[in-house]
Amino acid sequence: MSTQAMIAATMFAGLGLFFFAMHFLCVNLKRLADQKLKQRIARLTSSAPAGLSVGAILIVLTQSGTAAVFLLVGLLRAGMLTLKQVQPVILGLNLGAGLIVLFLTMDIRIAVLLLIGATGVLYAFGPRHKEQITGAAIGVGLLFLGLQIMRDAASQLETQAWFVHFVESIAGVPLLAFFAGIVLTLFAQSSIAVSAVMIVFLQSGLLSLQDGIMFVYGANVGGSILMMLLSINLSGVQRQVALYKFGLNIGSALILVPLFYLETMTGLPLVIFLVSSLSDNPGTQAALAYVLFNVLPVPVLLLLLNQSADLLRRISPQTRVEVGAMPKHLVPPFPEPACIAQRLVELELIRLLQLIADGFDCLRVGRKSGDLHENLEATAALHKIIEEAVNDIAARRTLLPEDHERIDMLVRILYTVGAMRDTLKDLGSEIAYLRRQRPELTFSDSAIEGLDAILSVLISIAHDRDADTLEILARLTSKRGNGINAIKVAYLQDENLLKMRDRGRLLNAMNLCERLIWLFGETGRAYGRVGRSQVEVLSCVFETQAGLKRQRA
Repeated sequence: MSTQAMIAATMFAGLGLFFFAMHFLCVNLKRLADQKLKQRIARLTSSAPAGLSVGAILIVLTQSGTAAVFLLVGLLRAGMLTLKQVQPVILGLNLGAGLIVLFLTMDIRIAVLLLIGATGVLYAFGPRHKEQITGAAIGVGLLFLGLQIMRDAASQLETQAWFVHFVESIAGVPLLAFFAGIVLTLFAQSSIAVSAVMIVFLQSGLLSLQDGIMFVYGANVGGSILMMLLSINLSGVQRQVALYKFGLNIGSALILVPLFYLETMTGLPLVIFLVSSLSDNPGTQAALAYVLFNVLPVPVLLLLLNQSADLLRRISPQTRVEVGAMPKHLVPPFPEPACIAQRLVELELIRLLQLIADGFDCLRVGRKSGDLHENLEATAALHKIIEEAVNDIAARRTLLPEDHERIDMLVRILYTVGAMRDTLKDLGSEIAYLRRQRPELTFSDSAIEGLDAILSVLISIAHDRDADTLEILARLTSKRGNGINAIKVAYLQDENLLKMRDRGRLLNAMNLCERLIWLFGETGRAYGRVGRSQVEVLSCVFETQAGLKRQRA
């Protein structure tokens, strides 16, 4: 095999290993990102300096700003972090990336191999409940190994005449190096990876320090452009985070690129002088320039957290999905008394039922087809948040037997409401089809009105557990109840108006209505078993406070 083919294959293998490790790491981090971890991150980001540290740790773990931003967006949507808290974390991501590039100028091969070996043994033979942690550690090791393989392959390129000729043709033109950093980052999707390879060329003398500095500037700008390209079709908090990261790097480039040309043209001691005075190693000098690029805007932006957050909200306000999915009551940390935490879950479940009711409104004539999709997305997001909270409460060791029984009922309610969402989605598809075929059919409107009326009774039960209202719901949701009869009448009237192939769609819509009515009844019966009123909750609070006082005494 020729030397050129071997170099290309090695470079390609290193890049493939890097991407695999990034994916493997992200998968394990997502499994680790349970409610407790999210709560810890929310607590750790209570101050700006702590947020910087969290961001630096996240980028070290993920090696990808995109993966870290994904986690931050999830915390924002769940109401566990505010936009003001997220901004220092993003600044920390950039700072951590600079430190990684600086770290890669050292010989870390032995440390990386030891990390992969130790975590590989633990992953294969260690306890199963630690598998995600060891998997994430293996991912970190493989990431650095992939970078090291690419660096080793890049170091062999200096022996190739064609490559030396190519580099010499562009060397001495820093602006070309700047755009090369942008393009290569867009291709590799990691400014860290392309900067690590560039440092090899710099240390071998193929590139000058000026070219290396402009390259790392371009790599950072390329990372921001990549983030914006990925967020073109996004809105709300996702776009807010992308805009902040984009503005951060573009702002640094607008300052440092002119300063670079000012220094090279006038000899004024600025960035090149600073990094040269700190190290004699060209690779370390370029890495220091990478760090400086990300450090420069931090002090100013930390002073403008409120102003920048307000600006981002005006540019990209929260979507209806994000507003609907944002919890109003289940905001960590959850209260210690189980009865209070369970009551907060109940209040959030009422909001979830109200979202289902809003979904029926989206099916009414005149509403846009996308309205139901947004409603279902918000319902699914809030459902997931409530589910995580219930799991967190159920894991407590201080629960009483009656608490476990109540949690079981809440889980049952959560399950039936989730089934309502799925059934509503299918019903929406059938109603949209029937309206396209025969707009004059009365079934769709009758079904929506009937189901919405029954659901309003269920929501009333969720509020007060009134025995008379429970009895009304039981009659409405029975097999011969008034709720299903009105819909059946409309079904029988419309059946003869449809062709044979469309009658099956009408029958399916009827079956979905029956399923929804049954789910309403099941949910009402579960609420009847929960039986926790606000008076009981207040009594629980007083009992808890009295117990704490007795313990202190």
